[in-house]
Amino acid sequence: MTIKTLGLIFIFLCVGPLNAQTRLTKLVPLNVNPNTITVSGVSAGGFMAVQMHVALSSVFKGAASVAGGVYWCAQGNAMTAQMNCMRSPSVLNVDTFLGKAKSDEAANKIEKLENIKRSRVFIFAAKNDTIVHPGNSDKLYEFYSKLTPKANIKYKSDVPSGHSWITNRYGTRCGTQTSPWITNCNYDLAGDILTFFYGKLNSPKSTVPDMKRQMFTFDQNEFQTRTSSLFPTGFIYIPKSCQAAPRGGACHLHVNFHGCQMGPNYLNDQYVSNTGLNEWAEINNIIVLYPQAANSVFSNPYGCWDWFGYTGSDYVNKNGPQIIAIQKMVYRILGKY
Repeated sequence: MTIKTLGLIFIFLCVGPLNAQTRLTKLVPLNVNPNTITVSGVSAGGFMAVQMHVALSSVFKGAASVAGGVYWCAQGNAMTAQMNCMRSPSVLNVDTFLGKAKSDEAANKIEKLENIKRSRVFIFAAKNDTIVHPGNSDKLYEFYSKLTPKANIKYKSDVPSGHSWITNRYGTRCGTQTSPWITNCNYDLAGDILTFFYGKLNSPKSTVPDMKRQMFTFDQNEFQTRTSSLFPTGFIYIPKSCQAAPRGGACHLHVNFHGCQMGPNYLNDQYVSNTGLNEWAEINNIIVLYPQAANSVFSNPYGCWDWFGYTGSDYVNKNGPQIIAIQKMVYRILGKY
């Protein structure tokens, strides 16, 4: 009997049939193809997605940054993050960040940059974003174009949106920049990202019955360290087809990071339920892991993922507390941790 089979039996024996009220006490191995793991994020989560991809490029085969920016943009300094990255990205020199990545590679702090040549990269710049200037995405495009062929990069910048995750059916009026930081611009960002990563997919219906029954919470504390600043619980969307007995890695795994003021401290499950990712995931055998960051009064008051160094100087590389925690979550789902 495989580790994955044992994990699935654990779900049913310990928490009963999977339903809307189910809370997994811990992540368990699932039926995932280890060669099709991808990552995305918005705002601080967009920066985090890039960090995860650059640090663990053998694990993540695609990355999407929505209103995010270049690797090590903040250089471990919150003021640099606000003044240069968020407001004045024109002052950023991409060679500085490429040099940092190469230095980290030489020090074995990130995996081989050569892996990125085989990756797919999706970059979304919000046209009317006044919080994270869309010029960040220009810098990110320049960064990735030095590491992978331009044919592997999709750059979307023509949607008249503000700073937010974009959907075609849920959220505030297009162009607004306010909680819940999800806006309806009649554009299916989730579908665009996932089809770019995985090729032709089945389009979701306008509504998918009982989707809440496929969303579960899990304990993040076992992945927590003193400095990782994780919320006690995370979310994972598991399509019905991926809850069955293992069938040779039949399901994809996609990891998504929320932005500042979008985690449970602010929105409960509003973000993870309304990105549009779950609808595509349900009918295309894609498991979506939603790790959750916590806020802290002094170092991280808005519950951001760490793209400016509040968890320590290694925050961008594979020794960073949050990157280690997410890697362990992914490896648990793969049955490797």
